[in-house]
Amino acid sequence: MRDAEPASKAKRARHGVSTRDRLIAVALKLFTERGPDRVTTAQIADAAGINEGNLYYYFKTKQALVLVIFDRFEAEVDRLLESPRRDSADPAAYATFLREWFEIVWSYRFLYRDFMSLLATAPELRRRIRAISARLRAPVKTLMGHMRAAGLIAISDEELDALLANVWIVSTYWVVYLDVQEGVRALKKAHLEWGIKQVSSLFTPYLTPLAREWLDAQAATT
Repeated sequence: MRDAEPASKAKRARHGVSTRDRLIAVALKLFTERGPDRVTTAQIADAAGINEGNLYYYFKTKQALVLVIFDRFEAEVDRLLESPRRDSADPAAYATFLREWFEIVWSYRFLYRDFMSLLATAPELRRRIRAISARLRAPVKTLMGHMRAAGLIAISDEELDALLANVWIVSTYWVVYLDVQEGVRALKKAHLEWGIKQVSSLFTPYLTPLAREWLDAQAATT
């Protein structure tokens, strides 16, 4: 299969993207549309415009493709966590953080929607998903603490922990809910906005007059 390498270099020169990156992009698209269980390596290769033998030069198995896509998902999470906004009491900081997290889940939604089936072939994903959850919960809790200190939410420590858990559940598994409960597998951008609205509603009982004034001002400018 070594003869695949020169071919990939030629394609890279023509298309400005490496064959490996194109395979990853195509696999992500097909996994999102159909689910990994319904996609074969032959279909991925065909959609990428190469033969299946060339695909195996880069990825020996479909599982290897899933793991590389998960690596990219983790990189997106790392980028989000490096944002300095989590140290701000500005309510816009939380809104931006939440939207960016939803955008990441949206882009890699098959990882959550098809998580149980993925575990059958890549059981190490369970540990990695848990690690991401732990890393994300900390900055979200910090943001909530800043909002409380700034007088934007009135909430006890016990209520804050419960709110954090509910925010995490909804913001992470809204894709699963829509698939299982509502039968929506082909998600659209409108569903992303729906998910953000569900999380935002969790804060309603705790918003102070100051926070409501900010929300009214935001609504007036949109």
